[in-house]
Amino acid sequence: MLIKLIRSFSSAHRLPQYDGACQKLHGHTWKAVFVIEGPIREDGMVCDFKVVKNLLDENLPDHQFLNDWVENPTAENLAQFLFKKIGTKLADMGLTLKTLEIWESDNAAAVVEG
Repeated sequence: MLIKLIRSFSSAHRLPQYDGACQKLHGHTWKAVFVIEGPIREDGMVCDFKVVKNLLDENLPDHQFLNDWVENPTAENLAQFLFKKIGTKLADMGLTLKTLEIWESDNAAAVVEG
């Protein structure tokens, strides 16, 4: 069974290897879409949404400078970093992170599939 959770966070970054305006410090309100796989338990849930929301929120870089988290924090690199970080924590709970979408705007996202 698949479950989907959408979270948002605000953070700033600069792209040091980019030739343009994004080389300067700027911020986004990011949207993260998580598709998580797991068996349906006896209680009828894959996992309590509240538990997963708390895990996600604790591991997203809300109000952080992304360059402290990822060397070159493009949407693609951020998506890969968070996929590994959060995927490992979900695996400890017996769940699999299937897909992570990181939206830096309403029109642009990076998608990682595992």
